[in-house]
Amino acid sequence: MSESMATHDADHSAQGGAAPAAGESAGVLLRRLRESAGVHIGALAAALKVPVAKLQALEADDQDAFPDVVFMRALASSVCRTLKVDAAPVLALLPQGRPAQLPPDRSINASFKDPVRRGGKGVSLEQPRSRLVGIAALVLLAAALAMAFLPLGAGDKSSEAEPAARPPQQVAPAQEAREPVDAAAGQPGPAAAQEAPAVPEPARAAAPADEAPAAQTPAPEGVLVIRARAESWVQVRNGAGRVVLQKAMAAGESYSAEGSPPWSVVVGKADATDVIVRGQPMDLKAIARENVARFEVK
Repeated sequence: MSESMATHDADHSAQGGAAPAAGESAGVLLRRLRESAGVHIGALAAALKVPVAKLQALEADDQDAFPDVVFMRALASSVCRTLKVDAAPVLALLPQGRPAQLPPDRSINASFKDPVRRGGKGVSLEQPRSRLVGIAALVLLAAALAMAFLPLGAGDKSSEAEPAARPPQQVAPAQEAREPVDAAAGQPGPAAAQEAPAVPEPARAAAPADEAPAAQTPAPEGVLVIRARAESWVQVRNGAGRVVLQKAMAAGESYSAEGSPPWSVVVGKADATDVIVRGQPMDLKAIARENVARFEVK
């Protein structure tokens, strides 16, 4: 009940703040509405499935970053719809899109003229046909030459493959040579009796060396650990689609996911965030787009 009342109050306050101030542009108004709603620009870009740079250009009133005015107005309308505010004040501050106009010498009912003419100065249809015949002949000739030289190429490949298969056969004599040595070593004798106690000593000495790295390895904090080197934004959803974490992380702050995977993760600033999955660091730059990384942990 309290969550619904809070949502209603947030929507009411957002609707009340949609009116532009004196001298306020469309981009400044959109940024003020987004910050009033407490929505990070990375989260808004992830919800709209658009690059963060497009939202930054929209809030900066950079019209050159958009292909046309129609796309810019549509993006602004989508932002207002996501923030649950009235889009009319924002659209009123944006330039109006103009419909495309026909050239003065053309009209909708103008007749279509075929550029290919059968007579006069038009292009003759016989020239393309002759070119097609010549190209077809070259293709057939190339195919015939390829089929003629194909057996030679296959023979060369088979002859090259045989030396590569020979080295494994040379291993057998080496294994056969070891059998007499092992048999001779297995015979009882005074030398073998003297050397028997010396065998366990290197093994015993190697055991503490192997145990030392295992003792130095720290225990993993969790399956999914997120650390922020600078200010960043993170969203984590569990397998049921419920949001378990959505916040702006400060520099030095870390988060360890509770429960069991799978998780769907969105990182707003991939260059300022470290992600560790099962003790192994994850390269966010390889999967990030516009510095926003999306991945799943299963």
